[in-house]
Amino acid sequence: MVQRRNISYATQTLEGTQAWETFMSLVPTTRKLGIGFFEYVHDRISHTRKIPILATILREQSSLNSFGCSSMPQ
Repeated sequence: MVQRRNISYATQTLEGTQAWETFMSLVPTTRKLGIGFFEYVHDRISHTRKIPILATILREQSSLNSFGCSSMPQ
């Protein structure tokens, strides 16, 4: 990815930059969640919806971890 960016110098449009940043954030997020990046993208494009939306997965996983707030009185 870095080599491609260096060769082409940068994206040509603001939309291209936004798309690049979106995909570059999806790669580590899907990896951390144990989901294949290409499988996730294919699922979104094909509208098969076998893989839940990442926000749903993150919400479910965060609800399993109860991180108490130390400043809240008990």
